[in-house]
Amino acid sequence: MTLSEQIVYGMFKPSKYKELLNLRARRGVLYIIVLMLVLGIFTFAIPTASIIDKFGGFETLFTKTMAPIEYKDGSLSIGEPFKMSVNYNHVLIDTDYDTIPDEKLEKDGIYYAIGSENLRMVYVINGSIIQEMDYDLDLLLVEGFDNEMLLEMIPGIYMFLVISFFVSCLGFFVKYGFFALILGLCVNSMNKRMNIGLSFGQVFMLCFYGQSFAMIVSNFNSALGWFSPIVISTVGIFVSIHIITTAVLSMANINQV
Repeated sequence: MTLSEQIVYGMFKPSKYKELLNLRARRGVLYIIVLMLVLGIFTFAIPTASIIDKFGGFETLFTKTMAPIEYKDGSLSIGEPFKMSVNYNHVLIDTDYDTIPDEKLEKDGIYYAIGSENLRMVYVINGSIIQEMDYDLDLLLVEGFDNEMLLEMIPGIYMFLVISFFVSCLGFFVKYGFFALILGLCVNSMNKRMNIGLSFGQVFMLCFYGQSFAMIVSNFNSALGWFSPIVISTVGIFVSIHIITTAVLSMANINQV
């Protein structure tokens, strides 16, 4: 079975799940890696590249778009406040404040909020601060720090974005792996009751395959902003349960023949 067939069967053909589960474990691992990379590319890499292209790259951003910035005598100053968002990562520089206040953190995501004396790294969900770390700028910046020094940081920024891409892929695996585990606990009881003979590892992969179509549609919808993410995710749950149930009944029928 080719990888393309594995992907098509996993997303659309629960009647073929028995063949999928008989593949070697490394094929299942490969399937998960490919799906997580696809999700990462569409939800992180493409939107990030689009945003960077809009402002003409970081060199243009630091030399033309951003106002002059300077760290001098223990205080940071910038000509005018600066805001930039890349997916759910937000950079806010406003040196009218020593420390950026909470009311300036208007969106969900991770904030790097820089005032004249302090950097706040804040994780915001549903308008509430979930986690926060504060750093004094004298520990982070050298005297005379300015836009030219920002240019020297560009390779590090791209490295950070690459790392963030892989972290987002890992986050998808944790999310959907957890769902597969929860569903697997229910499906495993059906597996034992119907004497299908699957190991729990196979049950886990069955549930992961069963989520494939819904996870792709749900995340593509979120990236493109077509419909309400809550509605699509809810529909996706029912679709996944239907696919998984169909696969289990198909394998039970095969065993009875």
